[in-house]
Amino acid sequence: MNSIISHEEQNTRTAIQYLQHIVDGSGKYGKASFDKAFALVSDDFEIEVLPSTVQMPKMQLARYRKWLEPMVAGLFDDFTMKILETTAQDNRVAIEATSSSKTKDGRPYGMEYRISFMFNDRGQITRVKEYVDSLFTARFYGLIQEK
Repeated sequence: MNSIISHEEQNTRTAIQYLQHIVDGSGKYGKASFDKAFALVSDDFEIEVLPSTVQMPKMQLARYRKWLEPMVAGLFDDFTMKILETTAQDNRVAIEATSSSKTKDGRPYGMEYRISFMFNDRGQITRVKEYVDSLFTARFYGLIQEK
């Protein structure tokens, strides 16, 4: 039996670990879980939330952490994510996932994602492109009001 893990399989595991640590950051593990997630990224890490209609700028690690950690900790209770599908090729991994949660003020939250990861030769995440449901995002965060 061959126990060697392929480059693609290791990158897929790393991407899933990263997402799980981010999810765990919304619960009792908080900053320690975010520290584990961001230990998996390179110094030149960059994330982009798409489509552009959600109006999120590209962010490097320091800015992303400054935005993400207090937002997740302050907004969500019991955040969960389910990985539906993964695809890996060379230094890229694509993940399709769903999430569910309740906000601390009792509102339901659920999102569908397509998240693309790029890795360097050391197996560190260098770039994330997170595609979200722009209409749900705009409604949830109060960017648009419906009549």
